[in-house]
Amino acid sequence: MKEEILVVKKEKDKMKFKICGKEVNSWSPNKYEKVIANKDYNLLAYLLYDLHSMGYNIDKAYHKFKSLIHEPELFFLK
Repeated sequence: MKEEILVVKKEKDKMKFKICGKEVNSWSPNKYEKVIANKDYNLLAYLLYDLHSMGYNIDKAYHKFKSLIHEPELFFLK
């Protein structure tokens, strides 16, 4: 099985998510793509459901996210 990568790109007031195969020096077609209007929690929930359906461990990621909320070393991400 080929390795997949999740690509996230912010475009003005939208977030663009796509999953494609990991390729070196070549183009890889998207296997999945979703655009979310900024701060729409319903669409974000659908994205998480899709990722869970594709085998991503969303529960572990959410628990890690909750533990990082007040982490002062991550100020550059805000």
